[in-house]
Amino acid sequence: MIELTNLTFSYLRNGYPALNDISCVIEPGIRLLAGENGAGKTTLLHNIAGLSRPTGGHVTIDGSDPASDKPEDLGRVFLLEENQFFPGKSIREFAAMHSRFYRRFSNELFYENLHAFGLTGDESLSNLSLGNRKKSELAYVLALGVDVLLLDEPTNGLDIEGREALRHIIGGATGDGQTIIISTHAVGELEHLYDGAIFLSKGHLLYAGNLDDVDERLAFTVTKVPEPEAIYSELQVGRVLNICDAAISEGGGTVNWRLLYSGLHSPLRQELLNILNSPSII
Repeated sequence: MIELTNLTFSYLRNGYPALNDISCVIEPGIRLLAGENGAGKTTLLHNIAGLSRPTGGHVTIDGSDPASDKPEDLGRVFLLEENQFFPGKSIREFAAMHSRFYRRFSNELFYENLHAFGLTGDESLSNLSLGNRKKSELAYVLALGVDVLLLDEPTNGLDIEGREALRHIIGGATGDGQTIIISTHAVGELEHLYDGAIFLSKGHLLYAGNLDDVDERLAFTVTKVPEPEAIYSELQVGRVLNICDAAISEGGGTVNWRLLYSGLHSPLRQELLNILNSPSII
């Protein structure tokens, strides 16, 4: 479990915080991390990974500081950044050198992931296209078995087949107690995998919650005209997507994270937050 307590981070002393007083608990599962450009997503991932130290507040993973460099904590977290460089002629060569630091690395799963992406692992990394290099990297990091895996824009550069393969791989590779945080602008890409979401805006936390929390409080419906009781509606071709208060709605479909993200970035933000942050009805 990841706990953020009054987390603040500034790149310059006395500078404007890139993250401002963020507090939430991130439970195991697959989590969406979303926000506009400059919202603080990558900075948050760096703090969780222990690559940056908070200028205020704390980050802990199961009670430990990820930046502590304690031997027992090494190899528990991995961050795959958008334009990360993997040294080695091939991903297979890199894995042979690097995986020894990750005791739960699965060579079998690594090759299964490569096969799902249509790769062998022997391809020259320097000669691969952006998309195939990203597939190689994802095949490897999703076999590490780390407690916390942080993925920054993992679908960038992937073709349609690659994105579909990634959905299946992530869905099958997430073990009990493991947390995968996916930072992305393409909120709808892996929508059905998410167990919860963290939404940021201008360095502040807008909302952090689990799928069950949202499903209990909000109803997501598709109609031909806007529902009169809808808090937020969005017109698409031939249909209207609505977010309603679950307490007064007759029912709705699965949580639409992209629609919720849009609603929380609209003038109706506070009305949605009032319901999301209300006490449980159960």
